[in-house]
Amino acid sequence: MISNLKVKYIFILLLINLLSTQNIAFAQVDTQPQIDSLSTLFHNATELEEKKKLLKSLSNLYERKGNWEKYEEIVKQMLLLQEEKEDSFYLAETYNKLGISNSILGKNQEAVNYFQKALEINIAQKEHLIEANSYENMGAAYKDMGDYSNAVDCLLKSLEIRKESNHPRIFNNYMKLAVLQQLLDDIPNQDYYLGLAKQELQKRDSVSPSNFAIFYNELGNIYKTREMFDSCIVFYKNVIRYSEQIGWNLGIAEGLGNLADVYFETGVLDSSIIYHKQSLKLSEKILDCMGASEEYLYIAELYQELNKNDSVLFYASEALRKAEECNLLREQSLALKFIADYQSSQNKFEQAFIFLQRHYTVNDAISSADIKNNISELETKYQTKVKEQQIDLLTTENRLKNQRLRAGIFLIAVLIIVILLILYILNIRRNQAELKQNDLQQQVLRSQMNPHFIFNVLGSIQNFMLQNENREASKFLSQFASLTRGTLNNSVAETISLADEISMLKNYVELEKMRSGNKFDFNIIYSNDLEVDLIRIPPMLIQPFVENSIKHGFKNLEREGFLSLHISDKTDWVEFIIEDNGNGIHKNDEIAKEHQSMAMNIFEKRRKLIQQKHHKKFTFELLNLNDTNPKLSGVKITIDIPVLNND
Repeated sequence: MISNLKVKYIFILLLINLLSTQNIAFAQVDTQPQIDSLSTLFHNATELEEKKKLLKSLSNLYERKGNWEKYEEIVKQMLLLQEEKEDSFYLAETYNKLGISNSILGKNQEAVNYFQKALEINIAQKEHLIEANSYENMGAAYKDMGDYSNAVDCLLKSLEIRKESNHPRIFNNYMKLAVLQQLLDDIPNQDYYLGLAKQELQKRDSVSPSNFAIFYNELGNIYKTREMFDSCIVFYKNVIRYSEQIGWNLGIAEGLGNLADVYFETGVLDSSIIYHKQSLKLSEKILDCMGASEEYLYIAELYQELNKNDSVLFYASEALRKAEECNLLREQSLALKFIADYQSSQNKFEQAFIFLQRHYTVNDAISSADIKNNISELETKYQTKVKEQQIDLLTTENRLKNQRLRAGIFLIAVLIIVILLILYILNIRRNQAELKQNDLQQQVLRSQMNPHFIFNVLGSIQNFMLQNENREASKFLSQFASLTRGTLNNSVAETISLADEISMLKNYVELEKMRSGNKFDFNIIYSNDLEVDLIRIPPMLIQPFVENSIKHGFKNLEREGFLSLHISDKTDWVEFIIEDNGNGIHKNDEIAKEHQSMAMNIFEKRRKLIQQKHHKKFTFELLNLNDTNPKLSGVKITIDIPVLNND
């Protein structure tokens, strides 16, 4: 699919979020009755300030509704009202609103002009935080115009202002910079800015649903490039869920489009078409030119895959029409290239040549030759600004000193720096060697998997197949493949998400239940508020204890076995409580003791290695229930595993 177009969503969502933060109350209700009521109040109002407030409320409602033409019409009325009585702050806000509506409608040059006017007023009034908003908005408009150099320049200026007050919208700057790096295929810088955005989410007391939608969308994009499609579907559904909470039609449309992309990648083309058409319908409804152009082109490509030639040119032509209507050069270029390639595949070489020429003409209008170099220079200047000031200050002070004394101090300083640098490098190499050895030891410990379990599961699946229970055999074979794949992947991973750990445990227990003939039951309990996708822990620490409960706790058990796993978030660590109603650990059960001892040795080695590397508390407690209450049987294990998100 033409997936590089999808990065536009984050910019648009972050852009309109600037106006939307005060309108969440309108998210889940029909806005039309409120619009009608406010319109009546406006026509009957006589006071200027009352009219201005009513128009502002109307503009916010049309924004929630996604009707950007009416939104722009209302904001222009706000501009006319301002002329009756000069109000610089109100005028700057009006210019910002006009810039946003023009940007959404694809009129990017007009948007830049309005943002520039708002910026000039804010600079004159010394409204620095609002000045940062104008820079951010200009960066979004420049990005849509293909002017990435100016886009990064504006975003860095906005970021510099916001850092002084630790403003919550620093998250927006980091996400937009991450998207720009994606456009430039600069994966290291994309991961760098995405990591900073994640830190912003984690350190804030409250996070808006829009920011969660943005973050999950970018996570979905990353997992898609790694072909982890099951996780992609979860993340994109979260995009839709968080967007629906505040009635953000743009977010819903983008989530639907991204889901369609995943189904395309996995070969489920009919579902892909359905989701793309839903996204297209919503994009047309809210007058999202860029989104509509993208969806038309996606659908054309899908119909080409299905050899439905009658529909291919129709949707591709609609994509080109929408892009030309809104002067979207990037989308025009992609649509023209698609049509040219399609005509060529149909042996219509004359038409293909015409569209290919138009494609190259549009490409010439998109500046790209020195973009990467310019952006690198801007980032370097930004990061070294403080250092340059310090160097200038030292130079001025040194001029007042004696030449000979200055040379002596300089030589001593150089010598000290060289010595410290050598010691620093040696220390780094020593630490790296220790960490590498630590990681290798953990990989060896994590990679241990019981071969008897593998053979027994495969034998049970074979029995299902021999008994013609193909559906059950297919189900458990799929779970076994997922568990094996997860074990292989996690054996080389230092951390995994809590969601992945839970998924592996479920697959393992389901297979053990199948193998034992459903002689025990199992339950995992955790709060719905637990952000299992964001919490990262060391992998595969719980499974050995679950295995002990099943194999030894339930061995020869006359009653039905039950095993529970409670998971709780304790901020800096995750608490796991494993409890069963089995036989417990008895002194005369040598086999169970031997297996328990081996599992404990492996766990204890990993626990010490993790504590040594991350310097975080890691506790473990095992209780034989019969030791405290003779009427009870079974084992209770409490493990506090440290969260490694920031390491």
